[in-house]
Amino acid sequence: MLSTHLHHPVLMTRMPPDAVSLRCILAVNLKRRRQAQGLSQEALADRAGLHRTFVGAVERAERNISLDNIERLALALGVGPATLLAPEPTP
Repeated sequence: MLSTHLHHPVLMTRMPPDAVSLRCILAVNLKRRRQAQGLSQEALADRAGLHRTFVGAVERAERNISLDNIERLALALGVGPATLLAPEPTP
């Protein structure tokens, strides 16, 4: 289940009330995968060749990132890009 912080009005702009943006899905999946591997934002950023503050902004769904950077983050976590973009199944 997606965290309730994803229903922040700024994040849900122009979205139907029951929809969750792909940016928010990416944010949740990225943070969950990073933490599961015991990585700090800085360690993940180093692996991906990105800046730590950029990773933090992605995890807060503040950045609309390119496919290239999604791929870099996915490779750094050892998963496919689609894994980071897939919504969690609802129960």
